[in-house]
Amino acid sequence: MKKTLLSVILCATIVQADVFEITVVNGTNNQEFTESFTAVEDTFNTMDVDAIKERIGYSETDNITANVDFRGLPMELTYAGGTTDLVLSVPSIGITETFSGATRDDSVDMFEDWLKENGADAVEKIMKKLAEVSPSDPIAGNPNSIMSTSVAKDFDAGFTQVATKQASAAVTSGTSSSANSISITPSYSALDVDGVDSTSYFVPLAYSFNFDRDINEKVIISIPISYTDVEGSKSASLGFGLAYAKPLNSDWTLTPAIGYGATGSADLGSLAQVASFSLTSSYAWELDNDYTLSMGNMVGYYSSVKFYSGDYAYDPGISNTVYRNALMLNVPTNAIVNNTSVELFAIDTRFTGSALYLEEYQEYGLSYGYDLINVNLLSDSEKYSVRRSLKIGFSYLSSDKADGFKVNFGYVF
Repeated sequence: MKKTLLSVILCATIVQADVFEITVVNGTNNQEFTESFTAVEDTFNTMDVDAIKERIGYSETDNITANVDFRGLPMELTYAGGTTDLVLSVPSIGITETFSGATRDDSVDMFEDWLKENGADAVEKIMKKLAEVSPSDPIAGNPNSIMSTSVAKDFDAGFTQVATKQASAAVTSGTSSSANSISITPSYSALDVDGVDSTSYFVPLAYSFNFDRDINEKVIISIPISYTDVEGSKSASLGFGLAYAKPLNSDWTLTPAIGYGATGSADLGSLAQVASFSLTSSYAWELDNDYTLSMGNMVGYYSSVKFYSGDYAYDPGISNTVYRNALMLNVPTNAIVNNTSVELFAIDTRFTGSALYLEEYQEYGLSYGYDLINVNLLSDSEKYSVRRSLKIGFSYLSSDKADGFKVNFGYVF
């Protein structure tokens, strides 16, 4: 069956949407209806010609206006009475386009061709605006977006994994070698952003190539995977990261990192890519009673990159310089279990650059577990170092627009 006007609009321009609200008004007979959805397919089915006729009276010469609340981005689609001209209007980003076919179906075809061949500029504007007005855009603007999870991944590689007293102990004398390690740090988070609820499962997988001279000097290859459910709409992301942790001394480590991530959703019709570069500093102070206070500071540049689909290419142009800073206190709990500790931390994240729905947020939390380096003496002059870590943690996220919590589990072997 021929796609209707509104279904074509949504199919062609959707980047991500959690909740659609559509009001269709027939100005000729003063009938209207409003529907809300969490999936693109449901929206398509409802806006089928037969589905419209089930709700209100309709003929192809009627004056039709469709108002779409696209997660805060208003769009209007109109057919003037007695004409076949289709007019698309998105006032907030200055888009107005008219398509004049011999029939209304022809106008829809012209609109489709425009989006595929000449309308990339408009789609890019819509995508960029959605990152600003949507509380759950998959590209940026909320903690579950691909940009925010990339920031968290880079910061974890440069700070969280090295900012403990046990991990700062380097093998400094004699001939030494270190075992490479694998880390799995899955987490579950529940988030409320201005009344829009989402849950997310995030599984960063990483492999570290350790240098023999210092177990903390390493190259880290990471593959983060995530799955998010926003009000019933599902999306997923996959990334790749490369980081190099370089201890400058026993207290201070610098970690540059590069990364790439892609996010997509069949439910939401969303697909985007993000590339990044960051530099993280981790510095630790030894306090009384074997306590350790660590400070992490990261600056990174995260930007969408052009996506190609056949002859069609677009880039929403979302680019942000991100600052992420943290303090973490490590409190040994050897009296309970040997080589264990409690870590208390506070993290502040801020985005500058492209306008985003959520540009800053804070996280407060704690973790408990063990983290140690076993140094095996192979001979009087040769040592072999192996790191083992097992932790469970909880954190609370807060901002002026959002709050939520995360439970995470980390294992290094």
